[in-house]
Amino acid sequence: IHLFFSLHDYNHDGHLDGHELRIAFTEFETKEGKQITLAEVEKMVDDALNKDDTNGDGKIGWNEYLDSQ
Repeated sequence: IHLFFSLHDYNHDGHLDGHELRIAFTEFETKEGKQITLAEVEKMVDDALNKDDTNGDGKIGWNEYLDSQ
């Protein structure tokens, strides 16, 4: 779990922001051989932030990520 989080925390600030989530979701879907639209990626990012960003700072911290698993 920590490996996935760390690999996608591109700026190494200990959080996953919308941009990092967008890249992670896009890479995952591309590796799975599926093509997804920008609108679908945006919805996935919005859904993840709405569900997992429990302190409302617009980012998912490690503890928030861990709690969501």
